[in-house]
Amino acid sequence: MALFFSRRTYNAQKKKFTLKPAAKTRYVHITQKTADGRIRKGGIIKKAKWLNLVQQQGGDSAVLIYVHGFNTSQKDMLDRLDKIEKSVRANGYKGAVVAFDWPSDGSLHTYDSDRADAKAVAPHLVGDGMLPLLGMSPKPKVHILAHSMGALVVLRAFSDFGDSAGPGNKIWSADQITFASGDVDADWLEKGAWGDLVLKKRSKRFTNYYSGKDKVLALSGGLVNGGRERVGRVGMPKLTSKGHWDIYCEEQYKRDVPKGQRKMAKSHRWWFDSKGFYKDLSLTIDGHDAKTMPTRHKTNIGDQLLLA
Repeated sequence: MALFFSRRTYNAQKKKFTLKPAAKTRYVHITQKTADGRIRKGGIIKKAKWLNLVQQQGGDSAVLIYVHGFNTSQKDMLDRLDKIEKSVRANGYKGAVVAFDWPSDGSLHTYDSDRADAKAVAPHLVGDGMLPLLGMSPKPKVHILAHSMGALVVLRAFSDFGDSAGPGNKIWSADQITFASGDVDADWLEKGAWGDLVLKKRSKRFTNYYSGKDKVLALSGGLVNGGRERVGRVGMPKLTSKGHWDIYCEEQYKRDVPKGQRKMAKSHRWWFDSKGFYKDLSLTIDGHDAKTMPTRHKTNIGDQLLLA
């Protein structure tokens, strides 16, 4: 079973989602997929029914929202959602796992249009996802796992809502926010910068998983974004807020991915096949003390090293 909410336009005649941004959010329940992973049974349902299914999946205690990145088709999103759910459950997670599906074209050549679409639909991650989830009774902890450009979606979404936007006009926030290969300016996460302030305000703890071997982010920072380093490749600046953790993951990457397979796409997406990453992620969303996690080791550069 897969649960997601989408801002892709839906073509009712062809019974499929398109690559264009939608004028409304649709809530989707997938019940079955074929052997090739392309055709799944299920469909669009009412928000109330969707929230009820989230609760049945464990959402009365916690919900993990996966926010995908650039160059991600809806099929890719669903395949990764399935991997994420199975992997965190294998590590003891009992809550629900859902996804926010935004209209990435699923192509390497549409970075600019994907970025524009990400910004345009970002507020719906909070308005149509997080806030309804936080309004459930009992109120769950809501966690975020954002990959690649999904980090931009999160920052833009969270900056669009004030304190009174929460259920009952109450202050709202996520519990754990995690970025893996975050495709946003590293400087945005320096203490006092806008991204840092957003995450400090709207999360209990922020964890940034990064790898200097990420070839996609090297291209993104060096060419596409005018030399502005990406936080998923170089980590956060030295001065960060309390409760913001940088996790250096190159050693885990080298352990997980043989030399012959360290191609550009793999260097950016290896997380979804990494048992060590999922073990650490599961401990993180469970609220374990960052300083004593068995998956991490001290470094001489002030952050932590993932090696599980």
